Amino acid sequence: MKKCLVLIVIYPLLSVTLVAQESFRMHVNNINLPFDNKGVLAQVNITPDGEGAKFSNIIFLFSGGFYLSGFEGDSLWANGVASAGLVKDYQPGIVGSDPSAPENIIYVVNADDPPFGESWQNWSNAVALGADFYDGDGDGIYNPVDLNSNGIWDPNEDKPDILGDITAWCVYNDGVPASLRRWQSEPKGIEIQQTVFAYKDSHPLFSNTQNTIFVRYRIINKGTVSQKLDSVYFSYYDDYDIGDYTDDRTGCDTLLNGGFVYSDGTDQLYGPNPPAAFTHFNQFPHIFIPGETFIDNNSNGIYDEGIDTPIDTAYSYRGPDLGIRLIPGAKNILFSSAIHIKKAFPGYNDAQTKIQARNYMLGRTLYGPLADPCTFHGSGVFGGVNCAEVNPVFWLSGDPVSNTGWISNYSQDIRIVGSSGPFNLSTNDQYDIILAYTVGQGTDPINSITVARQNVVNARNAYLSNFCQLPVSVDEDEFVVNDFYLYQNYPNPFNPSTIIRYQIPDAGFVSLKVYDILGREVATLVNGYKTAGIYNIEFQAIFNNQLLTSGIYLYKFMYNNLMTTNKMVLIR
Repeated sequence: MKKCLVLIVIYPLLSVTLVAQESFRMHVNNINLPFDNKGVLAQVNITPDGEGAKFSNIIFLFSGGFYLSGFEGDSLWANGVASAGLVKDYQPGIVGSDPSAPENIIYVVNADDPPFGESWQNWSNAVALGADFYDGDGDGIYNPVDLNSNGIWDPNEDKPDILGDITAWCVYNDGVPASLRRWQSEPKGIEIQQTVFAYKDSHPLFSNTQNTIFVRYRIINKGTVSQKLDSVYFSYYDDYDIGDYTDDRTGCDTLLNGGFVYSDGTDQLYGPNPPAAFTHFNQFPHIFIPGETFIDNNSNGIYDEGIDTPIDTAYSYRGPDLGIRLIPGAKNILFSSAIHIKKAFPGYNDAQTKIQARNYMLGRTLYGPLADPCTFHGSGVFGGVNCAEVNPVFWLSGDPVSNTGWISNYSQDIRIVGSSGPFNLSTNDQYDIILAYTVGQGTDPINSITVARQNVVNARNAYLSNFCQLPVSVDEDEFVVNDFYLYQNYPNPFNPSTIIRYQIPDAGFVSLKVYDILGREVATLVNGYKTAGIYNIEFQAIFNNQLLTSGIYLYKFMYNNLMTTNKMVLIR
């Protein structure tokens, strides 16, 4: 079973050769995405392909980035990286560092790089700046050495945090002076560690994510300005140009936690079957809420491990090597709003002030009021849906495929903003958000939405497997069972069902039971005599005809006089 270690270690920069790499182009599957070490996605000019993210060698995304806003006491602040909207508030490096320092580059590791080679050694500098690593020897220090000199990596040896076939990591901070910012907010000591990763078309487990690139934002308040930044919202900000930008339309899909862009017909560049593209949340930030996610036994309003009682549990997926970070006493918040920015339409164009940016992040119009689906410009509510009952903070949440709900009927150059919040940035805690950019191309513009949605589901399933999918089917007759073993359930976290696998070498008595975090039994899955073999048991999160609450559950496996226990996480 994988374990997740949270290590806080200070490393000196090691003497390895650094190749200046302030920008990088990730062209690992069907998406070609350039980005830089300041948080700008797509609108980065790297020869010979130039600016823009491309699909089939044609631009589909002109610029990508994010908004971030919250309160320091009673004072509102907002910053971001939204280059199409002239918002560039972040600079390379950790908080307080020299942006031009040679170590403030993008660190790239390929899964097939030689073990212990140059990219693994260069990762030492990334670790010194805060990057994760697999600590094979358990000493808390990144030291990628071939301990037994066999020329291959072994599990007791250190290696970089490799999340995909290609992994690119950098760190940047909000140190750009207020006078140089569009929204004039002062720096807040915020650091963002960005990991961009993707899988090759040929990957045996992730070939169905060939139209996806994942981006993980790890947000850290370094405490140089405030110990806690309150009521924080994070938003993706994307200027999609599906070929010819003048024929683009947008929508949002609340079930898939994202926004999408598609063409209204034949595109000048893509032709009769232009693709559709999604930006979607996979992992949301976490928040501690007294009385809701934990019982505040000492009444200080803060979750204190060992003192307070967790009611819920948040999670952070960190891949097969580092496992899943569980955060007792917290929960992951959800998709909170989705809007679009109409570049040429007054009152719906890019935010000029921090208040306007905050309004967009709350799902409101530029000047504060909620949108009215019944009268909203460039859209209609179709298919018998009552426009007065449509949620106004999720703009264009209908389905263009079935022509039902709140749908765009106006095409132009459009940007999308999707948000998650509120949460608090407490000093030195890590808030991991995982987005994905996913493209689908069908037989026509509407069919491309259907194809893109399935690709989003595929990407979501890869995420839910913690990027370490189990085989869909196993020929158990080929296995020789030599020991009893309890596997990690899959998927994990899960909602509402999961598969628990166990194996026994000889016939014997087997018990498999599920308990909540307080030790109360909620299910008996197996309780009887079993012959030798491998077994898959489905667990449905239902107790007394009601769905179980979110949180950590334990499943205890007993075989004759042997016992072992694993954890699993239910999310709702």
